[in-house]
Amino acid sequence: MKVALISVLLIANLFFSASSIASEKFSLSARVGQQVTKAFELYELGNIDKTLAVIGKIRPRSAFDKAYIKRFQGNLYWEKGDEKRALQSLQIAVNEHALSDQEQSQSERMLADLYLNQKQTDNAIRLYKTLIQKVPSEDLYKHLALAYYQKKSWNNLVDATSNGIKLSVEFNQSIHILQLSALFELKDYKKANKTLVKLTEHDPKTKRWWMQLASTYQILKQDKKALATYEQAYQLGFLESNSEIKRLANFRASLGAPYQAALLLESSLNSGKLAADSKNYQQLAQFWQVAREYDKAQQYWGKSADLSGDAQNYFTQAQLLQLLGRYEQMLTVLASIKADDQALQGKVAITQVQGLFALKKYQQAKLIAEQLIDNPDNKDRALQWVKLLESREADAQQFAI
Repeated sequence: MKVALISVLLIANLFFSASSIASEKFSLSARVGQQVTKAFELYELGNIDKTLAVIGKIRPRSAFDKAYIKRFQGNLYWEKGDEKRALQSLQIAVNEHALSDQEQSQSERMLADLYLNQKQTDNAIRLYKTLIQKVPSEDLYKHLALAYYQKKSWNNLVDATSNGIKLSVEFNQSIHILQLSALFELKDYKKANKTLVKLTEHDPKTKRWWMQLASTYQILKQDKKALATYEQAYQLGFLESNSEIKRLANFRASLGAPYQAALLLESSLNSGKLAADSKNYQQLAQFWQVAREYDKAQQYWGKSADLSGDAQNYFTQAQLLQLLGRYEQMLTVLASIKADDQALQGKVAITQVQGLFALKKYQQAKLIAEQLIDNPDNKDRALQWVKLLESREADAQQFAI
């Protein structure tokens, strides 16, 4: 962060304070005063270069004249954007210790800001501390914190911002952001969480505060508060990406609300916020299944399978249809499965037998069961089914007679 350049008004104040005859100690000598008047007239006309030329020819003798001239020169260089020369001039002005207390403090502050801008961090810290000892202020502590930021001195930065916040009349967002950056560097998530709470309260329209707040709650194992924060961010319209929406949905499900998780994914798919792909349909199916909404779950397992051709997804759909007692539909789904895996083939066949048995189609069921006898993994079950089906066929024939 760069400190803003000095205003024209400050240079005007500089001139008029020097022109005052209230104190002889802090007055320019007559000769220097005349030359400064000429320089100021040029400055008022906007001729900074000519002003600097006149100032550069002045040969001050007293300590006050020298401090004043160098301060004036430093202000001009700063306004011109030549910070290095401004710093050199202000250093001389400050080191004379000849200005009035107010002007000395103003000069020290300008010099400290220049040190900060020029990455002369240790000098900036020293001078900010000197100024704070005189008259502590929120702004001085903020700039001291900026200097500590340059040094990556995180503990000192936290102390500086804490002192600045104590002196704040109103909420100062920039000083809280500085504090937050240091707390994250220190991995002090408990204090970072408290700072983030303040930032969300005073700046609720900034998305990153909500996301970082939720993350710190998660790190601190306060999952219910993390979920509540994500929910609030969602209500504020901040959760828009696939990953953000799915994170909230997974959070809902993990904390025992799979129904609400499914509703979120379903609405996001329907609105186009989430891509209508196999993976998202599969996750939605899983949420509905955990929520025991088996009809909705089977529909989305089917949609996922249609897009991916995944045989296992079709089989899961068939199992749910079986659970719902919709055997005809289940058999249709099973018939569409083209599985290379022998174990899955066996499961599909056994499930077909179960469906046909439920529909009392014993002969068709027995044909499938008999084909499974040659499969070592399913031989025992197949034999049991063949025996049961033969018994049912015999019963059916006897009843017909």
